[in-house]
Amino acid sequence: MFWILFQMLLFCLSVEATTSTPPPHVLLIVADDYGHNDIGYQQNSPTTSNLNPNGLNTTNVKLLTPTLDRLASEGMKLNNYYVQPLCSPTRGTILTGRYPSHTGIGPNVIRPTHPYAMPKREVLIAEKFKQAGYSTHIVGKWHLGICDERYTPTFRGFDSFTGYLLGAEDYYYHNRSDSGYHGLDLRNTTNLFNSSNVFPKATHDAYGIYSTDVFTNEVERIVSERDLQVNPKPLFLYMPFQSVHGPLQAPVFEMNKYPSVMNTARRKYAGMVSALDDAVLKIETIYKKYQIWNNTLMIFTTDNGGPLKSANNFPLRGHKATSWEGGVRGISFVRGLNVPGNTVTQELMHSTDWYATLSSVAGYDITYPTQPLPLDGVNQWNILTGATDANGKLLKTSRLNIMHNCPGSTEENDLGGAYRSGVYKLLMASKTMQVNSGMIQTPPPGNRLNVPWVPPAELICPPPKGILMNGVVSWLFHIRDDPKECVNIIESSQEVYEKVYQEFVNYKKTAVSDLALMFGTSDPASNPKKRWDKAWGPWSKRSNKCQWL
Repeated sequence: MFWILFQMLLFCLSVEATTSTPPPHVLLIVADDYGHNDIGYQQNSPTTSNLNPNGLNTTNVKLLTPTLDRLASEGMKLNNYYVQPLCSPTRGTILTGRYPSHTGIGPNVIRPTHPYAMPKREVLIAEKFKQAGYSTHIVGKWHLGICDERYTPTFRGFDSFTGYLLGAEDYYYHNRSDSGYHGLDLRNTTNLFNSSNVFPKATHDAYGIYSTDVFTNEVERIVSERDLQVNPKPLFLYMPFQSVHGPLQAPVFEMNKYPSVMNTARRKYAGMVSALDDAVLKIETIYKKYQIWNNTLMIFTTDNGGPLKSANNFPLRGHKATSWEGGVRGISFVRGLNVPGNTVTQELMHSTDWYATLSSVAGYDITYPTQPLPLDGVNQWNILTGATDANGKLLKTSRLNIMHNCPGSTEENDLGGAYRSGVYKLLMASKTMQVNSGMIQTPPPGNRLNVPWVPPAELICPPPKGILMNGVVSWLFHIRDDPKECVNIIESSQEVYEKVYQEFVNYKKTAVSDLALMFGTSDPASNPKKRWDKAWGPWSKRSNKCQWL
């Protein structure tokens, strides 16, 4: 009798072990310089905000993103989601959960020749996933500093790295020019037995192959090799695409999808968007082939608004490199796991939130001392899963504000900044972020060169006049009701202004200076021609300017 009971117990335990849900995989995709209105489901569509409530035309040619549209419909669209105005700062927020004004990476980008990087004190999200038992990989663009190899991905928690250390590489030949220097910028860890704490080699194997194909091929290698392992770890794949950042280059067959667009820049950009969409489909297909898609949480996010002359942020005001909505309001959606399909949230979110949010998915610890630095992001998992309170009402986010741009407390020569407090947004003129340059709502380029597209008049409002307040030209918007930033309410809402401004001032006391102000000069030792492989890479051993911060 005892033996029978013992066998039954073993059977129950074995059934529980085989039916328990394995840890989920996490796929985090970042699109580069992607215009807010360049994804299919946004274009000419009514919104639940005052951005385009009547579904008027916001573009002259709809860009084709069937995969992204379908995946977004399978999950939750984040319609009140924000990023930073430029590449490096946003990547820093995603990987650290902290604002640029706390890490020092921003508001400027890191140039290829700059002798600094994301400081060693910062604990990157890959390190947290590794602590939780995940295999961790980055395929795509790093752009967080390279002067010392210890700053590079395989020394910061990633098991492997295939892609670009810098940004703005040629899509086919994978080289980059900067400060009069030129070299290859494509590396991989494909042939390394143990790539952690090993700097990957430069490779010419992808010469002539479009970057999205290079990256998706690497994804298949990672997933297929994982499939051969006896007890494979759950997978964290950080995939920051090069697309659709300049230079504007696209396969001919992708550009041929837009025969009516004669404007060369817009047609190339459109082809790049289609190539990005195709690449995401390939990744989905790979995950399904190896039967891990159903247990994967997928996150899609932009890094900043689209640039002028090629992208479309309309009817938002501004563009990449500005703190107007066109520079910082990002496209994002989440699908998989417990995220309900065909849903939209208007809850306030920011790219710093992924670090804390994914702790609920992967099970890593973000409390002191495992997380020694305070996070600026908040855990949004209850929002993404549609959790409710005891009365059945959807839970609200704990995020109340966003620091869009804040100069360090010692940078008295730059009084600019941008801060979101509840439904209000305070914007102050800044040389660094070129606030004034983004004051016009810029429609997408016309179909023909020098023939502009004229958008519906109902979506256009004149640039609001800035008012001098506390020595700075300033704007205050009720951003929930006025997402196009049409009406400066600063004079009629003095009490609101004083409250929001004081919040900004209090925060500024905690801000650190942009590291570019201290280390943002070109270091001649960075010249790739001085490396044995003639490729862009670390140079700290040849210079005393690169600091291990």
